[in-house]
Amino acid sequence: MAFFNSLFSALVNYFNFSGRANRRQFWFWAGFAALMWLAMLYLDLTIITEYLGFMPMEDGAPRPLSQLWLAFVVVPTASLLVRRVHDHDEPGWKALFVLPLSYYLVAKGTNGPNRFG
Repeated sequence: MAFFNSLFSALVNYFNFSGRANRRQFWFWAGFAALMWLAMLYLDLTIITEYLGFMPMEDGAPRPLSQLWLAFVVVPTASLLVRRVHDHDEPGWKALFVLPLSYYLVAKGTNGPNRFG
């Protein structure tokens, strides 16, 4: 049930860049988003391209489903990244830097309340 709660939380907090998100919420969302993108890409490369007049797996064929999915998940993923950084009692703009971000994504956040919640 934690998996579905994490997905629901990511969607409910679509534009919420305040507060905190734990590791479980982030990684369940990231895994779900990646698997859905792969499923959409598979459909794009095998079925949708035929309807659009391309051969399956043809180079340069449009990939509308996977591109729409990526456009849909950009905002909730960004908000989860910011809230994940907040879980370490750091300001959200630190999510822009790759090396510290990789630490924030895998390390446990601060125990108890911090200035972000």
